[in-house]
Amino acid sequence: MNRDELAYLSDGRRRVALAALLLEGRMRLSHAGRLYPVAGAEAGDPVLEAALAQRATLKESLAALAEHESVRAVEEDLLRRGLVTRGLLGRFRRPTPEGMRMVEEARTVKGRGQAIAVALNGLAGVSDDSIKRQFGTAKAGPLRGQGQGGWDARDYDIGSPGGSM
Repeated sequence: MNRDELAYLSDGRRRVALAALLLEGRMRLSHAGRLYPVAGAEAGDPVLEAALAQRATLKESLAALAEHESVRAVEEDLLRRGLVTRGLLGRFRRPTPEGMRMVEEARTVKGRGQAIAVALNGLAGVSDDSIKRQFGTAKAGPLRGQGQGGWDARDYDIGSPGGSM
């Protein structure tokens, strides 16, 4: 499973967006709280390409990226493969038992790298305290740990399992 698939299965489209924006220090926050790509940052896939195009605040960028067609394509692929199922009235999507098994299996892999750690755990998966502080002070709520939490934006939850998508 790749970063985007694990992020989606862990917590939906907003986790995919968070993982892409935090990936390997390719994006930074300006002193004014707006995202910009680090010089020389390159996209390796459509989700990263969309992430590198963000030039808004963190909150705005997360919301826009979560709704971007590249992130929706991850969701549709997981639906097609039977790893996610439509929920109540087709609005919400939840991992199937097979999808959850794949997430739990990924959690046991040693040396999986920060990209996968963020995909699985949100901001709690970031090992760099300065990045946590940057993202944590951008109008964010509290950090939650224990591998189940992440980062809470004030208007919506992107860090808890089963958060809104």
